[in-house]
Amino acid sequence: MKQVRKIIFTIVGTVLCLSFVACNDSNENENRESTSIAVNPSKVFTGGLPKSVSGMSISQNEEGLVTSITTDEGEKAVFEYFPVTRAEASINSARITVTDEDGDVTELNLQLNSDGYVKYCKSIDHAGTPDADEFTWKLEYDTEGHLIEMRRSESDGELTRITYKDGDVVATSTQSFLDDGGEDINGDGKIDNQDIWPDTKIYYTTDEITTPIENKGCLMMFNELLDVDMDEMIYAYYGGMLGTATKHLPLRMHAPYGHDSQGFYFSDYDFKWTLNSNGYPTELIAKKLGEGTWEGKYLFAW
Repeated sequence: MKQVRKIIFTIVGTVLCLSFVACNDSNENENRESTSIAVNPSKVFTGGLPKSVSGMSISQNEEGLVTSITTDEGEKAVFEYFPVTRAEASINSARITVTDEDGDVTELNLQLNSDGYVKYCKSIDHAGTPDADEFTWKLEYDTEGHLIEMRRSESDGELTRITYKDGDVVATSTQSFLDDGGEDINGDGKIDNQDIWPDTKIYYTTDEITTPIENKGCLMMFNELLDVDMDEMIYAYYGGMLGTATKHLPLRMHAPYGHDSQGFYFSDYDFKWTLNSNGYPTELIAKKLGEGTWEGKYLFAW
């Protein structure tokens, strides 16, 4: 599934602030309000942005802002940041335009909070065509900058919650069809508490690894490691606009994958990391255990 007049760039350290100024037309020197939106990838990636993540190559400009991300499959995300000269700046703080390998375009029109993280997005699927379709995202963060809630208008209303404990994601959940009162998941002919999709559980130690592995690279692979479907919004994370990372790298996931009248079914996944001499991941092997087992390999460069 796919989502006011002079340029002022103030650089302090590695922080780029985009300043939006609204002035009273009758007197530009009075009743002036100014709000600064800081887009700062180095605040999220404290040890520096990766050069590539799982087939995604990341490009930055001299100010440290991400300008584009290209995947091995040929998909490309282009980043725009709107200064005050753009009339659109009062509505959108940034835009990510994603063009897939078939030429289909998705626009993510982003409004950012005071930390530079996405708080609202109007996503346009199949942008520029008669089939264009709009969806919205509303996102919330905790006091430490972690993304904890995401409301999407797709699937007739979808709510994702991300639960943190001591700086790590310990559970995620996604409920769909909220605008229609929910979904009869267990097929008993009624919608009740038995139709709430169970949480996915995330673990940071195993029998073999009893000390959690520090997340020095600040990786957040929402889909693969946390069971959170981000679609094109994942690009916003690597642009430094989707909150801060977990303290440690996930090692195991217990996730629901199906249901029937007897209840829910779960899959277990193991995550094995290879680190370089500086403690940054260079490889991840994700393995689904039990019936239908499979392995996925992900590479990282710094």
